[in-house]
Amino acid sequence: MAAHLQTISDKGLRSKAAQSLVEVMHQLNGASREGADHQQKLWDHLFVMAGQELDVDSPFPPPGDLMHLRPETRLPYPNKTIRIRHYGRFVELMIAKAVAMEASEERKSFCEAIANFMKMSYRNWNKVMLNDEVVFADLLKLSEGRIALSTEDTVLETKFAPLPNQNDYARSGKKPFKKKPFFKKKFRS
Repeated sequence: MAAHLQTISDKGLRSKAAQSLVEVMHQLNGASREGADHQQKLWDHLFVMAGQELDVDSPFPPPGDLMHLRPETRLPYPNKTIRIRHYGRFVELMIAKAVAMEASEERKSFCEAIANFMKMSYRNWNKVMLNDEVVFADLLKLSEGRIALSTEDTVLETKFAPLPNQNDYARSGKKPFKKKPFFKKKFRS
């Protein structure tokens, strides 16, 4: 439709068709209506699709040749490896912060919070409940032996959301739909 706009010779008809096309785009892309510059984005997209040389009366100027500009520098992506991937990089950063803290009650509660988060993230990745000893061993490994929690003095939370069930009906309490067998009706003559 955008390419067809350039075949229209009359500028008034072309502008009217462009306005209709922007309205169709607005109806098709309803999720982004909340933005303040939604109409300008639609007109910019129309100019990009139809080509920059499209001559129509629009409420906004053409976007210019911004499509081919490249940033001056590349974004610096982190090159650090994550030792245990299902815990993530933020757990390693929190453990480093806990190691740097002085021994106190605040540090102990922070380490317990880290262990609870580790248990939750393991469960989210692997969909199984994890033993507390495994979490404590991973915490000891990630802290290089500086944070040692044990099951005698620390109990981790188990109030996580229920694991997803294979049978959706088990959670909702509904009975699954059973197909009734097909029997031919016998008619009496």
